[in-house]
Amino acid sequence: MKQLLLIIAITSLLSGCKTVSHSNNTDDVYWFITASINDGQLENVKLINKELVSATLENEPMTLSYDWSVSEDGKTCYFFEWYDNSEAVMIHTTTFGEKFAERLMGMIEIQSFEVFGNPSAEAKKELSGVGASFHQSIGGFAR
Repeated sequence: MKQLLLIIAITSLLSGCKTVSHSNNTDDVYWFITASINDGQLENVKLINKELVSATLENEPMTLSYDWSVSEDGKTCYFFEWYDNSEAVMIHTTTFGEKFAERLMGMIEIQSFEVFGNPSAEAKKELSGVGASFHQSIGGFAR
């Protein structure tokens, strides 16, 4: 089920975009996070999403895609984020840590954090601190 949701998220986000080649040498890093939303926190998650989307869009040009979705019952949040490279990941995690992490982590509980692509050792170390699992890219494409 998790894989199906990832395929749907990626397909919907990438349709209509220019073709981007991927191989096992790509620097792209992307992830899919599933989190339960703490009771009474759905509206707060929506508010912090607006802040994060705005800040990321405005200040992080190497962030290629940034999308949060909520289950129909409002109890689960799905995060899809795609970065041009590990440098972009480090910029985002620094900003997130300084300005948003404490608030968001009080609203959700991460159930799974699946990282794809080929993050650097530094990015892996950073993401491992929040329980990320890593899956190395062996090739593909996006449109």
